[in-house]
Amino acid sequence: MQKLILADGRWFGTHGIGRFAHEVLSRLKKTEILTSGPPPLSVNNLAWQARYLYKNKARYKVFFNPGYNPILLSSIPYVLTIHDLIHLFAPGSTSLAKKMYYKFLMKPSAKNAYKILTVSEYSKKNIIEWANIPERNIVVVGNGISHQFNIEGATRQPGYPYLLHVGNNKPHKNLARLIQAFAVANIDPSLRLILTSALTNDAEALVKKYHLENRIIIHCNISDEKLAEYYRGATAFLFPSLYEGFGIPVIEAMSCGTPTLVSNVTSLPEIAGDAAVLVDPNSIESITQGIEKIVLDTTLRENLIRNGLERVKLFSWDKTAAKVQLVLNGLAS
Repeated sequence: MQKLILADGRWFGTHGIGRFAHEVLSRLKKTEILTSGPPPLSVNNLAWQARYLYKNKARYKVFFNPGYNPILLSSIPYVLTIHDLIHLFAPGSTSLAKKMYYKFLMKPSAKNAYKILTVSEYSKKNIIEWANIPERNIVVVGNGISHQFNIEGATRQPGYPYLLHVGNNKPHKNLARLIQAFAVANIDPSLRLILTSALTNDAEALVKKYHLENRIIIHCNISDEKLAEYYRGATAFLFPSLYEGFGIPVIEAMSCGTPTLVSNVTSLPEIAGDAAVLVDPNSIESITQGIEKIVLDTTLRENLIRNGLERVKLFSWDKTAAKVQLVLNGLAS
């Protein structure tokens, strides 16, 4: 059977875009996966990619890019994925180099794309405003939940109760306020806070200031199978991020039956719906109150678990891949 779609598989990896790429591309039909060539964000990729597409223009009807490497020159129509504009608008992420990258490489790529895929209505609104692109050219395909994340299976039991945060230590993850809120929350002092990224120097200073050396635990590089155990064993999942285009850990936690706290900004209210405690991520007091509520209110926790398990039915990689396939079929059929 002729392969009509070429999809860029060079994004495969353990990061969010890597997971999206693997889960979606593995479900697409009539698709050939590109795995050779330079890294998609490398300096060499623009010219290499243009040459590759030119040489194969008779073979494919559409090129699908699941990440945000720019496509300035393409001999065939292409579909671009912009998961979010975190590099432009997230606190602490903006730099002159990133602004120039998006202005001179990503924006022209977006304007010339057949369609742009994104993962939330919030991201769609951001992209429309940023690139001045018609709404009809942007399709929200969402994200899914990998099979490991469910209520069945082993539960982590470290010998103490714990709260869990999953994510990196970049400024928009808001770990400084989370640590301070955890420090002053009126909760059982036996509760630990597990973080899945190393502490920055500023965060380490806060741990020492509040004497949290024995209450904040760092566990990095956790496999998906083990991460599901961490979710299942947590008293609650805390995600007071300042910026998210989607927030996959939120639906992972809910799918594992974990009561969840998220920020009331960007895409997170859209993703969490009525299945999470919402807090103001810019307010330590609000985060503190949210932690106290989710830890101490048993009835609330039961409702959050029930609502979360219902909420995650909206999200699946099969649904996301089907939406992507429908867009690609517009050119490949």
